[in-house]
Amino acid sequence: MSATTVKKPTTVKKPTTVNKPPRTKFYLIIVIMVLFLIGSIYQTDATLSKLVTGTPEILKFIGEMFPPDWLFFADIWKPMAQTLQMSIIGTVVGALFAYPMALLAARNVTTSPWLYYPARFIMNLIRTIPDLLYAALFAVLVGFGPTAGTLALIFFTFGILSKLSYESTEAIDPGPLEAMTAVGANKLKLIRFGVLPQVAPTYLAHLLYTFEVSIRASAILGLVGAGGIGLLLKNTLDLFRYDQSCAIVIYTLLVVVIIDLVSTRFRSYLLKGSAKPMSETRARTYKIVGWLALIALFVWSLTGLELTGFQPTTWILTKAMFTGLFHPDWAYVYIPEGEDLLRSLLETLSISYLGNFVSAIVCLPFAFWAAANMSRFRAVSGTGKLFLSVVRTIPEIIMALIFIKAVGPNAYAGVMALGLHSVGMLGKLYAEAIENMDMGPSEAMTAVGANIWQRMAYAVIPQVIPDFISYTLYRFEINVRSATLLGIIGAGGIGTPLIFALNARQWPRVGIILIGIIVTVSIIDYISGTLRKRIV
Repeated sequence: MSATTVKKPTTVKKPTTVNKPPRTKFYLIIVIMVLFLIGSIYQTDATLSKLVTGTPEILKFIGEMFPPDWLFFADIWKPMAQTLQMSIIGTVVGALFAYPMALLAARNVTTSPWLYYPARFIMNLIRTIPDLLYAALFAVLVGFGPTAGTLALIFFTFGILSKLSYESTEAIDPGPLEAMTAVGANKLKLIRFGVLPQVAPTYLAHLLYTFEVSIRASAILGLVGAGGIGLLLKNTLDLFRYDQSCAIVIYTLLVVVIIDLVSTRFRSYLLKGSAKPMSETRARTYKIVGWLALIALFVWSLTGLELTGFQPTTWILTKAMFTGLFHPDWAYVYIPEGEDLLRSLLETLSISYLGNFVSAIVCLPFAFWAAANMSRFRAVSGTGKLFLSVVRTIPEIIMALIFIKAVGPNAYAGVMALGLHSVGMLGKLYAEAIENMDMGPSEAMTAVGANIWQRMAYAVIPQVIPDFISYTLYRFEINVRSATLLGIIGAGGIGTPLIFALNARQWPRVGIILIGIIVTVSIIDYISGTLRKRIV
């Protein structure tokens, strides 16, 4: 008897189809962005015809700036030294407060939500207030001069450095922490031997980066009486000596470029190590020399800067200010027949959004120009980097003054100032994203005969788009803060009523404006941060 074998029916597998994500959400985002763009153009009354008509005035203003007054360089070095001293003290003291707060805000170090949530709230609160506003407040409390600028830079440094540091702390390898926790190490030993060895190079790199930013920030603090090179710049602008103003900008540019080069080299060494092998003795010698140089610069800043201390009226003004801040003028939130908080904030957001959109489009060719891997000649990318450095060194206030000559004192001038200044900042970030991309796909397409436009469309753009979007959102956060103060010189936004209220000591009005700025910036930060996490 033969056994019959029953074969199981073979199931034919259907080819797996990749379900493409629905495009509805993508189209909806595009529509919302276009609607925001149209609304921003309407709110700021930004038209190309105005800019074209006012171009002769811009050229006339630039003509008054050139040639610079080169002899004025002799009068610039002392205010510039004061600016450097303010930046050094502000960065170092701000860092002393920022690093402990960063450890307190990191969830992998501080496990109690009763500690890290309040720490993050304080960090975000301090970070939402623009540096120029800190300078204006301290100038009222402690008087005009470098004391107000130094205090403003301490808060400014704390806001930037604490956020960067706590994010770096949360990104460290959890292995050493888990091992030390398993053997019963206390919190101090955990930080000393498990956290700090991993984050110390990154912390120092962030410190150098923040110092660069502080130099640029301190250059305009003098516009509200907070000392440094900005005070000299304000005096030359008030006297219509634009040739001297141009000399100050050029002098500041040279100083910033030198600091950028040195700082970039040190940050690269801290994060990537030395390209050449170095003996332990030599490395230790370099560290000792570096720390001695840092201490010497700090001592030079403390001894060379004339810090005035608190004035006799400081306590009275402080009490009046806090009384007003905690009793804000709620009636100013909405006034049907005139200017109010909501209208000013809406104009500020419109300036930021439209300026950010303009810069994101304009900076693209300059980013590819500055990217080292986009050209075989180093001089080409070098000139691109120099151009972007020049653009971002010129303060938004100066750019706003230039465009006010063309389109008048209104929000449109603020849009163009933010847009042009952001070209330098976004262009630098875009260029770094291009340099860090994988060149394999582009080289493969070159090997099969693809032209430059095909390589751009299929090998380059798909890689860099996520970083471009992330950087654009990040820059929008910064532009919202910057736009809150352009009104100081008449470039629209919430800055105009804010400076009027500060000068008139209307502290309830200042209080409600500060609440509006803090809430607006916090919401923008949260939305932008959430979107960036999903993209990256």
